[in-house]
Amino acid sequence: MMKTKNIIIILVLTVFFFFVGAGIAAVVNMSEEGLKEQSLQTLQDSEGRDNHHAVGMNILGEPMTGIRNDGTSLESIIQSNEVTVINFFASWCDPCRRETPELNAFHEEKKDEPVAIVGINVDDKAANRDAFLEEFEVAYPVFEFADEAESIESYNIHLMPTTFFVDGEGEIIRAYVGEVEQNLINDYTNYVKEES
Repeated sequence: MMKTKNIIIILVLTVFFFFVGAGIAAVVNMSEEGLKEQSLQTLQDSEGRDNHHAVGMNILGEPMTGIRNDGTSLESIIQSNEVTVINFFASWCDPCRRETPELNAFHEEKKDEPVAIVGINVDDKAANRDAFLEEFEVAYPVFEFADEAESIESYNIHLMPTTFFVDGEGEIIRAYVGEVEQNLINDYTNYVKEES
């Protein structure tokens, strides 16, 4: 009798904790979805001015050195497109490693549209940078600042990765600090198109 009662209690508790766990998981999933929708709504409702120091600056004329797939200058790329996504990265940066396949996929997807993606390598050793570019088979153009220390200070690029969303005139309309993925890039790119 006692054993049966204990088994029933254990079964009831097991079922109870299963449903509690499922409920928590559902709330977490709803929270993540809600936060994602809220962040997209915030992006759409804002006036196009992030808190990043570089927003509103113009990157045209910034002296650059080509590193990979650099048949065209950064200036030409910007002026030939409605939006240029400029991603600052370093080989030692784990979020940069995670987002690079997303950037490659975005580059492939947008080849026939007036949208370009460009990488700018900062705070890196040439050998490490080159190994990174080979490992991820980076297909988009990659540059370096001609005067890295001055440009990093000027644009306030101290956290990796940082991504600028630039219009066809070279103005930095948006800046995103942190790892990006294709949906976020598309949202920011569409925002710049609407603002232009």
